[in-house]
Amino acid sequence: MDRKMLLLVASILCWAATVSPASAQHFKRIPGSLAQVAAGRNEVWGLDASSQVYRCNSGTTTFAKIPGTLKLTQIAVGGGTALQTDQVWGVDATGKIYKFNFKTNTFAHIPGTLAQIVVGDGDHDKCHPYEVWGLNAAELIYRYNSCTSQFEQVAGSLTVIATGSGSVWGLNSSAQIFNYDFSGPDWRQVAGSLQQITVGVDEVWGFDGNSTLYEYSNTNGRFVSDITFPSPNLQIAAGGGGVWLAEREFVHRLDPFSGGFLIDLSLPSDVKQIAVGYGAGVWAINSSNQIYTFVRP
Repeated sequence: MDRKMLLLVASILCWAATVSPASAQHFKRIPGSLAQVAAGRNEVWGLDASSQVYRCNSGTTTFAKIPGTLKLTQIAVGGGTALQTDQVWGVDATGKIYKFNFKTNTFAHIPGTLAQIVVGDGDHDKCHPYEVWGLNAAELIYRYNSCTSQFEQVAGSLTVIATGSGSVWGLNSSAQIFNYDFSGPDWRQVAGSLQQITVGVDEVWGFDGNSTLYEYSNTNGRFVSDITFPSPNLQIAAGGGGVWLAEREFVHRLDPFSGGFLIDLSLPSDVKQIAVGYGAGVWAINSSNQIYTFVRP
């Protein structure tokens, strides 16, 4: 067993005994109720249990409902860099696509139909300053072209898509893993099988169906197993705020110094979602739709 594996195992064994002092880094309860949250570089948005849309005021760390009657089933925030702001995209229950216009403070309808949408920064060509990708109900893949203001179909079929730091990854219905090769352009299959995948700043992580955690190795060109967890209900998220893991009511973060996951908070009920921004913080929603954000003293 290598050193990284030993450190991870040691961290797991210490979870139950780890107690953070009140003055240490912790998750703070935020007023309001959300069923979904998404964070980018500066923007944090959410959806409540009725699919109504909320935007976080960074100054007061409070969520306010966006005026209007628009309801979304998914919201995606990201792509912000030192040179460009975040974009905010969403899809509704019928598959209609919406993009938020910061000048008019309204969502504009974009042609097309999607069931899932993601957004991240783009750096491959002038027509894709943001990597905005989506999947429709038939598992077909689409990429948004800013020059034509349209979603264009990309060959292939996926059930899950993820983007970050200019790269795009996906999983198909057979849990096979794919990475988009912009030089092709085409999808390159990567050995292995995953049920979840997340893209961080310079790493890609995922869980397989046996709750085994994997990290993509640029050196080996494949996913390398880190550790198997005893819990089947796991979520992993990554971004500029680090790599985070949610397991039942616990939220853990990857310690870059030890290479292990450390406990940060036990929520009042199971974690429904963990979201990691690229500057806008780390957020958690529990099964009671309570909102939490990670605070560094």
